[in-house]
Amino acid sequence: IVSVHVCRSMGNKHGKKNAKAVEKKNGTAPVEDKKEEEDRAARWRAETQTKNVEEQLLLDQIASLYTFKILLLGAGESGKSTILKQVKSIHNHKLKKSELDHIATSLHQNTVDCMKALLGAMATYSISLTDEKMLDTKKWVEEFADDQKLTLAQALEINTLWKSEPIKAVYEKREDFWLLDSCDYYMENIQRFAEEDFVPNEEDSVRARIRTTGIIETDLKTRYDRKENEPEKLNVKMVDVGGQRNERKKWMHCFDDVKCILFLASMAGYKQVLFEDAKKNRVEEALELFKKTTHNSIFKDTPIFLFLNKKDLFEQMIRKHPLDECNTFKDYKGDSTYNEAFSHLKMRFREQMPPGKEVEIFDVTGVSRRDIKEAFVEVMKKLMEINRPKIIKKRAEIDKQLKKLDRKHRCIIV
Repeated sequence: IVSVHVCRSMGNKHGKKNAKAVEKKNGTAPVEDKKEEEDRAARWRAETQTKNVEEQLLLDQIASLYTFKILLLGAGESGKSTILKQVKSIHNHKLKKSELDHIATSLHQNTVDCMKALLGAMATYSISLTDEKMLDTKKWVEEFADDQKLTLAQALEINTLWKSEPIKAVYEKREDFWLLDSCDYYMENIQRFAEEDFVPNEEDSVRARIRTTGIIETDLKTRYDRKENEPEKLNVKMVDVGGQRNERKKWMHCFDDVKCILFLASMAGYKQVLFEDAKKNRVEEALELFKKTTHNSIFKDTPIFLFLNKKDLFEQMIRKHPLDECNTFKDYKGDSTYNEAFSHLKMRFREQMPPGKEVEIFDVTGVSRRDIKEAFVEVMKKLMEINRPKIIKKRAEIDKQLKKLDRKHRCIIV
């Protein structure tokens, strides 16, 4: 193998080169020439390895340009985890058996938690149970452990309790005390949940309330409105963090390299209280948290998207309970139609934004796959529009470095 460095001076005499070539052909080249050739080959291999490493680093930089970290924020029970589950389902994210088992156990616990809340609220309204069998059910429900699963017999007892007049009367007043939004879904499906071969379906998974603790990251690839020379899909890293007050101190660990904030607030919360504070209205908490988030200097240049969630519940509640029943909205003068009430909510959230900063607002029903798919497509479209000019500029700089690296490597030919 003959190695020639093309960047070398061409001052060598042709005769000398030809003589060496003949020696090489005849196998009579001096030992020092062979050593020189081996050194050149070693240098070339090292140069090639270095070039490959540098090239991969630049290619990784290009990939990072098309990677979007989305931070899901909001108060507890705003629907962040539900939105994340919907997005994962839309992108064909298959649940593992361990995840399905966890969801099944959670559905049992959700059902029991709802019944405990209903039973606990009875005294507030001077409602009581008189049936001995129901009183026995009440006793074991109140003692039910968090990691237990219901038997079919227990599920039937809860179903009987659910259909009783005292529980129906308490359920009618559900806006006045803490209760999971999908309570009726759990109660109507509890017998199915308790079957021995039960495997949660897609709606069960979305409805299951699993309180988020810590930080949950989900990576997925999504299609978008791509232009020429752009990758087929974007890499998206969605970060879900617990919304309860004691979990919020962990948020700061997720703030690096965030491409956008997706903030969730439950519209139905205007007539609901927090899980951790029965005296605090959920929408009031959401407004305060939204203001605190959007005024954080770390997010000064970060796009904000607001999902006003639980549209379905809000539409039902606004017919029975005018918006001004909530102390936060005592100034509301509109009627009890969805459109007017929703417009007022949008205005109040926009008022929390820093001067000059915009927010994109969507009204969604978290348990509706169609709603979330349409909203997520719009978020990604808008996000790409915002970032494309910066991506194009940075991509051009990286491409220039790649070409320079390639030219440098061509100085060595084997």
